[in-house]
Amino acid sequence: MKKLIMIIGAVAAVSACTMPASYLGYALVGETKQPIAANDAHGRKIGRACGRNIAMIVATGDYSVEAAKANGKITRVATVDMEVRNYIVFAEVCTVVTGE
Repeated sequence: MKKLIMIIGAVAAVSACTMPASYLGYALVGETKQPIAANDAHGRKIGRACGRNIAMIVATGDYSVEAAKANGKITRVATVDMEVRNYIVFAEVCTVVTGE
């Protein structure tokens, strides 16, 4: 039992850096959608841009608003949201932009 607790503690300690920030705090496993910005404009187009972190070893991606705008061919932004997923040693953060 002590070994199991030590293994769980080691995995939690090592994976802590793969956990992206969330308004709900940090969790070993989680999926959240978070609002970032909105205005009175409306939009039918959606653009996404994502970044990933694998076991604190590899972090890749451009999840900027500009990348999301380019992916959705958006020139006027209506809303910006963030989707955060983390599963112990894998994390993904996506910026989701709507607009025209």
